[in-house]
Amino acid sequence: MTTGAARPARRNVVVVFIDLVGSTELAERLDPELLRDVLDRYYQACTSGISEHGGVVEKYIGDAIMAVFGIPANREDDALRAVRAAHAALQRVRELSDGLAPTHGIQLDVHCGVSAGQAVVIATPGADLRVIGDTVNTAARLQSAADVGEILVGDEVARLVRAQARLEPVPPLTLKGKSNPVRAWRVTSLEPDAGDGDAQIPLIGRAAETARLRAAYREAVRDHRCRVVTVLGVPGIGKSRLVRDFVHELPAGVVVLAGRCRSYGAGITYRPIAEMVESLGDDWPDTLEEASGAALRGLVTGDAARAPRTGEDAGVEEIARAVCALFEALARREPLVVVWEDLHWAEPTLLDLIDDLTTWLVDVPVLVVRVARPELLEARPSWGIDVGRAVAFELGALDAARMERLVAELAALRSPDDEVVAHALAASPALCRRVAESSDGNPLFAELLLETLAEEGEDAPLPRTIQALLGARLDLLDDGERDVLERAATIGHAFTLDQLGGLCAVRPEARLDVDETVGLLIRRRLVRRGEAAGSFHFTQTLTRDTVYAMTRKDLRATWHLALADRISEQITEQISGPAEVSVWSSSGEESSHGDLTQHLETACLLKREVRPDDPLLPALTERAARALVGEGTRALHRKDLPAAIALLERGRDLLPAGHPDHRPLAVRICDAGLARGESDRPYAALDVAERMLPGDPRTRLTCAVQRETLAVRFGTRPASAGPFRDLLSADPGDDLGWCRLHHLEALLRIGEGRFGAAEAALRDALARARSLGDRYEENRLLSGLCELAQWSPTPLAEGLSLCAGLSARFGADRAMLLPVLVTEARLLALAGDVAEAWAVLHAADRHARDLHLNLAAAAVLQVRGLVESLVDRHAAAEELFRRAAADLHRLGQSEPARTLELYAARELLRQGRHAEAAGELARLRATAARPQARGELILLALSARIASLDGDHGAAGALAARAEELLARTDDPCLCGDVLADLARVHHAAGRTGPAAEAAARALRGYAAKGAELPARRVRRWIEEERLL
Repeated sequence: MTTGAARPARRNVVVVFIDLVGSTELAERLDPELLRDVLDRYYQACTSGISEHGGVVEKYIGDAIMAVFGIPANREDDALRAVRAAHAALQRVRELSDGLAPTHGIQLDVHCGVSAGQAVVIATPGADLRVIGDTVNTAARLQSAADVGEILVGDEVARLVRAQARLEPVPPLTLKGKSNPVRAWRVTSLEPDAGDGDAQIPLIGRAAETARLRAAYREAVRDHRCRVVTVLGVPGIGKSRLVRDFVHELPAGVVVLAGRCRSYGAGITYRPIAEMVESLGDDWPDTLEEASGAALRGLVTGDAARAPRTGEDAGVEEIARAVCALFEALARREPLVVVWEDLHWAEPTLLDLIDDLTTWLVDVPVLVVRVARPELLEARPSWGIDVGRAVAFELGALDAARMERLVAELAALRSPDDEVVAHALAASPALCRRVAESSDGNPLFAELLLETLAEEGEDAPLPRTIQALLGARLDLLDDGERDVLERAATIGHAFTLDQLGGLCAVRPEARLDVDETVGLLIRRRLVRRGEAAGSFHFTQTLTRDTVYAMTRKDLRATWHLALADRISEQITEQISGPAEVSVWSSSGEESSHGDLTQHLETACLLKREVRPDDPLLPALTERAARALVGEGTRALHRKDLPAAIALLERGRDLLPAGHPDHRPLAVRICDAGLARGESDRPYAALDVAERMLPGDPRTRLTCAVQRETLAVRFGTRPASAGPFRDLLSADPGDDLGWCRLHHLEALLRIGEGRFGAAEAALRDALARARSLGDRYEENRLLSGLCELAQWSPTPLAEGLSLCAGLSARFGADRAMLLPVLVTEARLLALAGDVAEAWAVLHAADRHARDLHLNLAAAAVLQVRGLVESLVDRHAAAEELFRRAAADLHRLGQSEPARTLELYAARELLRQGRHAEAAGELARLRATAARPQARGELILLALSARIASLDGDHGAAGALAARAEELLARTDDPCLCGDVLADLARVHHAAGRTGPAAEAAARALRGYAAKGAELPARRVRRWIEEERLL
């Protein structure tokens, strides 16, 4: 890692505050010279532990000491180092106090606070270190809250050290300057070693690697030779777990020695050998020379702890010979397996010793297993290849299927306290898949993500434990590699050399050779090549996320904006305001719009956080908001409602109060929420618009119209458009207000069964939308007009012509095409072209399923039921109507669902099951409110038919008369024809031949005017059977 002239850097750090208790009283009692001497010794007691554990003293504040861990490089155990340093300070100050008490008559004690998080670090050689951020303040407040002789740690630190420390939770602390209570933990003791952190993680998908270890062991035993296997892998991938399982399966009698290298501390060079020697206990080979035994025992007792780290002096050679002699003596008794763990932390002296073992150990069955991270190959490149008696392999990421299985097994192993999480994962394959995908094929990451899920829920940030592991690895990079990687992370998980080159030209800190640096990053296994030439992607998504999180926000903002500018140049369509956003894009353009929006929004939000006074921020905010609204409108257009709502609301939230786009945005968010069946969000969107545009009469009136529209849609109360027309008359130029008013009028007319008037209102609305220049409103209204063609007096031929025009207009936009296809299928079926209707319905059904549009799928079921009914397959029609009704009920569309239930009852009647039909109607009357005009007409006609079949011709006649009255209020030709056909049967059953013939003739005239040949054919057949005409 390069550590030249430093620049401000965003880093994960651990901050420790240590403060002397009772310093004011001490200063009052002691002479200044004596006080200085005591404080110097106190500082030395504290700072010695800090430096031994790898920390840096940032500053002294009176008698308080602030230390930082994670500078100049992150280490995955920085939190543990910090807690150990605080613990060492407590112990050493107490020892100092015990020594001073008899002579000075004083007692010293300290209290400590430890916090972890992100901070900006400025460290220039020869200058003061500065660490800035909330993490510093939190550590200071925790120290103030700690009792005498106590260490309090924050929640993040607790997560990082809980495997190595005993912690007790304290009640949430109200700390000075903190807006919310802070969770804290008291450190009661430290554990000497973490042990096997992955012991609970199942070993999955490693059969091939296990087989290679077994084969090497068999060869060593068979040939009486030393064999070496090097197992490489990134942190958490399961290296130690693999080797431990292999060792557990070895035959009885095999001697296994294992030692782990440490990242820091005294005597770390030979620490793994000391562990191996200590594990033998008294089981020493009789043939081992006394000198060798003494040298090895000295490692355990500490006599050799200060053995040289490098060089060829006698101490190094003597220990090497002793280790070889021990291994050889043990292997002559039984096969020997020697496991060296975490060799990436090994000192060169130990690596040299291990390198020489294969030469020294001859004619004995020894298997040496070297376990390390890939960075070991920088010091020992030959260890990564198969040569002679040595083999090497690297554990790769698990595939998706194995990761899902692993996550499922991990969830099942959770403790009773985490039963809720285990149940949630078991009940939600999607959640299980998400954890598996987020883990990047890394078993340890899956375990850590599950822990975070258990503690913080599904929206938890990336666990600090994972950040610590990845951050330590990233800090091995030099400045050039880090600069390129940070830019790549800003681009995203995937990137190209062209994109990187463009970003490296923006505020370059140094001249960067992008091609060469990317090659180095590939060798470090941080990125890999993509399929297309010049494309690359991060090997792990979590690595990308960690790099991005550790990149300074001002740099991120600059690079995101540069990327947005570059994409803007490539997009031919001009991003403009909500009323002018085009919704027509190819798949490539969709991707470009999405990338542009993401980069603009992120640049804006980052600028707000770190440069709120930037004079360019207002223009950037406007640009980002427009991009979000444009992308949200496209999502709304293709019926991706969750995405549409999220994008539109984010765009709205960027706009300042008073911005005129708050009004059209409220309307679109209201539309999206309504389409999702949400009752609260549409009203909330209107409330926001009125708050953002207080006193604006157009906004107030548009929101009032929208609330009336919601009342119609939800059926919560009677609605009216009259008062708004009078108010809008004073503002003829308010195209959006008039457009929405005409739409409300159309909905009201539809509810009354006046479909011709509804068409006229929609055409008025369409004219206003075109005047407004709003393609979203225009397409929405065109789709509505098309759907109305099914029920209005407009002849089928005109309706089919409209469908053809809209099919050409919407093209490959399947979401907009769907209602057109449904309408076209219904009109074709009515016209008698059943085969073509089925073909269109199949296409519509496929689109609805592909796009997961449930309302559209229910509409397809409804038209399928109509077609089945028209061809006299009434049982099939009944089932389809019931399925469609059930789907609509689930989607909160109760009014149309009840109408479809009436259709199903009519199909029962047509099957001759009139008793069941009667029961169904009774149920609907008992459970539902009075239906709208369409439903009421069908209900009256069916009730009259059933009364007639029951022989109650008087009741049937009364119901028929009421239906006749209501028929005058609707202009739906097919509805009128269906009702009149039923009434003709009622009159005929009562012997009223004239009224029966008249009703049948009127039905035929209505069908003919519409062009509905198939239902007319059914009526003509009945007339012929009954010889009415």
